[in-house]
Amino acid sequence: MSLKHFGTDGIRGQYGSAVLNDEIAYRAGKAAVRVARERLSASDPLVVVGRDTRVSGVALLKAFAAGVVGEGGTVLDLGVAPTPCVAFAARVSDAVLACSITASHNPACDNGIKFFEGSGVKPSEALEQALDDAVGDVSANGFDAGAEVSLEDGSSLRHRYQEAVIAAFPPKLLVGKRVAMDCANGAMSEIAPAVFRELGADLVVVADQPDGTNINAGVGSECPESLGALYSVGDYDYGFAFDGDGDRLVMFDERGEKIAGEALLASLAIDAKDRSELPGDTLVTTVQSNLGLDAALKGRGIKTERTDVGDKHIARLMLRDGYQLGGEESGHLVVGKFAVTGDGLVAAVAMADAVGRSGAGVSSLASVYAAFPQISKAFRIVEKTPLPECPKIAACIEKLDSELGEDGRLLVRYSGTEPKIRLLVEARTDAAVKAAFDELLAAVEADLELV
Repeated sequence: MSLKHFGTDGIRGQYGSAVLNDEIAYRAGKAAVRVARERLSASDPLVVVGRDTRVSGVALLKAFAAGVVGEGGTVLDLGVAPTPCVAFAARVSDAVLACSITASHNPACDNGIKFFEGSGVKPSEALEQALDDAVGDVSANGFDAGAEVSLEDGSSLRHRYQEAVIAAFPPKLLVGKRVAMDCANGAMSEIAPAVFRELGADLVVVADQPDGTNINAGVGSECPESLGALYSVGDYDYGFAFDGDGDRLVMFDERGEKIAGEALLASLAIDAKDRSELPGDTLVTTVQSNLGLDAALKGRGIKTERTDVGDKHIARLMLRDGYQLGGEESGHLVVGKFAVTGDGLVAAVAMADAVGRSGAGVSSLASVYAAFPQISKAFRIVEKTPLPECPKIAACIEKLDSELGEDGRLLVRYSGTEPKIRLLVEARTDAAVKAAFDELLAAVEADLELV
């Protein structure tokens, strides 16, 4: 597959650049309708669109909608809505495609166009390739940035998403709990506090005043010091920080310490298994996940199933095999009884629910997980020789896999976007990790030319 416009998660770049501008958004709208007709048998395609709080989102949404309408489709406009809300709206409406205009945790100068299928999942590789090809094939001729575009009001679906999250958990779940929350001045700024207050939380919120330019600016999931400032002047049972579009979560314990994403996964998996709500006794995670996660779960009779990095791959495997929980260290958590994509809000309430059932603090619940020592580095190379054609690397991988056994692992892969090879080694001790990494790097240097 050769993508020209799409990256790892849709089209993303600095707004106004050649990668992302109003004309690209217009072409993406036209492309969406063409692909919906040609591949999804939709004669009059309905496309759901939502955006985060970046000032550029208004122009991009208008341009994208102009493309959709210009090709004979219809746009259902959610307004400012978290990415998981956009996915939810696609599922409960007659939409064949959905689009979230967001650059996630990136700064306000960036933006993006993230697609979903009508089922709420991110596009398959084949559909993504078709969209990418169509963006390249259509032109921006006739685009008028000042023209008015007819949109259908989809704001009621934001409220429907909010009510659905509340309904998925016990009423007044958070009564008596003091909660700190950082909304990243992003798309969760209204919905997340409303959900937590409806569930009874005594809530203190920061970064819930977006102005179009302050999204992710020193706040949110990438900046734990923001919630740390709250903890310095108050006591909380736990804290939550979202990113700009609300598809990832970072949680803090009662001491204000950040909890590893994989500790959240382990806690949720154990809680679900105890309630017989973990189909196949299996948690879905990625090839990057630390072996400490497997070790934490193995004694509880829980298996891990690994897939490629990214919540789209996690959700796809969950749907295919009927699993109900998955995620990755980054904070993308997919709680399958409700979501089919990373949903920071659902994950936050699910963790609060699990903590309440445990009768212990967050730190105690999360202590089941301890990461194995790890070395992970990327090296720039002259040429990406296929790994099966690299004899030293292949022999070294086979040798180290045998020596490390279940107490370690290694990952060798090329970057999808850069001339780099990425090496990861894990083991139970720092000494074992260093020895294995040095041996692996020597094999790489023997087979490949490093820059």
